[in-house]
Amino acid sequence: MAQAARTGLVKVTTDPIDVRYTALVETGFPAEGFCLTWCQNNDVREVTRRFGADPEAGLWVGPKELEEEHWEDLLQLTPAGEWTLVFESPGFQGDREEVLEVLSAGGRALNVIWRGERDNRVTYAVDGDIITSFRLMDLSQRSGDVPSALDDLLEQVGLHDGLPVLQRKARILALAEALSGHPLTPEWVWAPRFAAVIEAPIPDALVPRAYLHPRESFLDEPEFARLLTDPSPATAPAITRLVVSIVTAGVGLEGHTLVEDTLRMLERGEASPAKREALRARLHQSAEETSQALLRQLGSTPDTAEAERLEQRGHALYALSKALSPSPVNAAYAVTDEAFRIPRLSRADFMRLHVLRNVADRILSEEMSHS
Repeated sequence: MAQAARTGLVKVTTDPIDVRYTALVETGFPAEGFCLTWCQNNDVREVTRRFGADPEAGLWVGPKELEEEHWEDLLQLTPAGEWTLVFESPGFQGDREEVLEVLSAGGRALNVIWRGERDNRVTYAVDGDIITSFRLMDLSQRSGDVPSALDDLLEQVGLHDGLPVLQRKARILALAEALSGHPLTPEWVWAPRFAAVIEAPIPDALVPRAYLHPRESFLDEPEFARLLTDPSPATAPAITRLVVSIVTAGVGLEGHTLVEDTLRMLERGEASPAKREALRARLHQSAEETSQALLRQLGSTPDTAEAERLEQRGHALYALSKALSPSPVNAAYAVTDEAFRIPRLSRADFMRLHVLRNVADRILSEEMSHS
């Protein structure tokens, strides 16, 4: 029970789904951070290859035997009936659409990633196409070819908005079990796995395939066209400014003093480190005050519309603080990655931020490879 207490899983429940999840956590399942991918292919070595790892260099080992030297690039694969289950912690490759498109070729693939309440996602792919993708903490906003594709399974396992965090995690794992027909058990937590290191990651696509068929019109807007033609470090400041503009308009922060100060600083690009840090601190403080207002709202007679407005506003202010990182490339990636997680943005803003995050990630990756 000590492990359950550390993870906050202390509520007694008799629901079979919650009971099974409790057993997993008490056995050692890392409830606070995981990336799980189910691939409808029972050839473990082939799945390893599709991830960009060399199966010939893989080894069957127990979790305690794994070295932490390549932890972020480490795959841990186990057979799951007709499927293969891939565990990454703290890796994230299975969350990438490009990877899921490859894994699902000729079958299906499902990924569940959890990095906290603001960083989580579920993505389902069939035969190379992303069918549906959504945040576990916001089931209402979905993308993909058929956003409602998993509705029957969501209903079957009782997963819906309004549930506490732990019950959402329990039920999304139950959904994966129902899809694959293979349950997660406490025995699996410490069972031997095929471990391999990703040496040649599948490259990112700047524009998700779903935005190309049919082609989304925003891709041909001059600002986006320039960024897609030249995704280089020199374009990082332009990415940051564009993200700030999208967030400001999308969340209704036009005219906000802190936003205007941020835009002014980004346009002039001449602020001293002290001034930048002071403005970042003000943005953080405003985000925290907004979060406190949200808690007060939820603690009284809740006004759903006001609560959602406050939640969006708090996320947006925190995201804008990332735009003031001293490094232009780091700022571009940090602000796009954070802005992409703002809940309940319009589909148009969501797609724009998705593409900008991909461009910023490409720029950051290339800069790091040359450093």
